Amino acid sequence: MEKNTTLKDIADKLGISVSTVSRVINGNSVKAANKKLQDDIWRTAKELNYVPNTAAQLLKRSRETDRESLRTIACVFARADTDQSDPFFSEISRALETELLRQGFIMKYSIYNKGLPQAVLETFLKTERVDGVIILGRPDKKIIELVCKYNKYVVYVGLNKIEGDIDQVICDGYEAGMAALKHLQKAGIRKIFYLGETKSEARYKAFKDFMRQHGLAKEPADYTIESPFRLHAAYDKMKHFLKKGELPEGLFCGNDLAALGALKALTEEGIKVPKDISVIGIDDIAMAGFSTPMLTTVSIPKEQLGKKAAKFIVDRILNGNDINVIMMIPFKLIERESAKKVKEVKR
Repeated sequence: MEKNTTLKDIADKLGISVSTVSRVINGNSVKAANKKLQDDIWRTAKELNYVPNTAAQLLKRSRETDRESLRTIACVFARADTDQSDPFFSEISRALETELLRQGFIMKYSIYNKGLPQAVLETFLKTERVDGVIILGRPDKKIIELVCKYNKYVVYVGLNKIEGDIDQVICDGYEAGMAALKHLQKAGIRKIFYLGETKSEARYKAFKDFMRQHGLAKEPADYTIESPFRLHAAYDKMKHFLKKGELPEGLFCGNDLAALGALKALTEEGIKVPKDISVIGIDDIAMAGFSTPMLTTVSIPKEQLGKKAAKFIVDRILNGNDINVIMMIPFKLIERESAKKVKEVKR
């Protein structure tokens, strides 16, 4: 019989005390360990297939009597094709899975929808039974309808509000975009371009509205560099744009991956950031603090998005609430080195 992983197994692998592991796993993590150690503990727990006591009890009972007693969740990455293609949603997913474990639930499947035929997704949803589904990233209408067709409990997490009778945990991408653009404007920058996705994208809508409201562009499309929210794609698009010989004063990027791709292209062309151009992103992924120069960005609280989504789906399953809820999580501007500082107003 296969031996279940214990807290001692995790402690031994990391060379720390069982009590420290116990306090982190059981939710007393603030005083038990720093963030790095917490992350190490949860990563090791996942590697060793550790199941918390509540879930372990359910698992044991399900093997002996009713296999349906184990609570399971599926996670649908609406816009990713691998777990490495979008670090923003990967960070949310880790927080989501950790919180589900604490609540005694298991994330049974992760489904990467980008490029996946709809028929394949439908077959999966029809045959693989789970208690609830969490959608990460903006899905199209057909995906929402498909997920809701086969699952009663569905929660969406993202930066864009969507239509549908499901719970939503959102950090408002429109307002985050406005905050980034206002920062550039307050720094005295007027000629601003947008780099990123445009279709049904709240951050791009913020750009268009901002440019028109402040008289910075009659046709925002003329100030748009359309690109997928991917590092290499944004790099290629920026390299192509720079060949035209036009240089904005500011570049608002729809996410940090696009901004990091742009920074690489600008650096290779000998353009100094922020002296020649200010660059700002949205997300505050881990890489944003390690670029050269370090990226100024709007920080989206990814851990909170994941935790709240987990709590929403658990509450739905256990309590069966009938009223759909939209929870808004606040963002925060992080000033680093890639954008000019806001000038102090003289009184």
